[in-house]
Amino acid sequence: MLAELLHALAHFYEARAGTDEIPMLDTVAEVLIGITEGESPTAPEPGPLPVVRLLEGVDPGSDGLLAAFLSVAPDLPWTQTRAYVDSLPAEFLDNYGYVRLVGSAGVVHSERASIGIGVWGAGLRYPPHVHPAEETYHVLAGDVEFRGADGVYRALGPGDVAHNGPSEPHELRFGDRTCVVAWAWT
Repeated sequence: MLAELLHALAHFYEARAGTDEIPMLDTVAEVLIGITEGESPTAPEPGPLPVVRLLEGVDPGSDGLLAAFLSVAPDLPWTQTRAYVDSLPAEFLDNYGYVRLVGSAGVVHSERASIGIGVWGAGLRYPPHVHPAEETYHVLAGDVEFRGADGVYRALGPGDVAHNGPSEPHELRFGDRTCVVAWAWT
């Protein structure tokens, strides 16, 4: 089932690559295609977090990537940003988590990209942060407001993407439903 999720991710990003709008998606698609053309990865040890319970109310509709993710989510190795574990309240931590599917510490190793799926509960605010990587957030379910380096909040829903360049400050405010986001770093 992990292989199906990785294939769905590869298809998702391949469909979005090849445009001048967000060139980093070319790298993300190349990494995922290379993974899916290789041997199937070994299923990871599950590491569920409380946030997984929120996925029971998410309807994938016709979204193949979201359906593939929901089918294996409880069996994936969930994690949280270490700095947030030490600084944010339990209410936030019980309603937040992500899976790093590809990356230096991912289910599948890559030094070229980090790719995963995150889940945030209704009403959360993901704090302002900065990192050296360029990043995209593709909304699969729910609603979120993204604020990038320009300081303006943009409302995003399923099918929308937010992009921030390297070392650009950004933050997210989540709406009244569970939000599922595919994210990628290069």
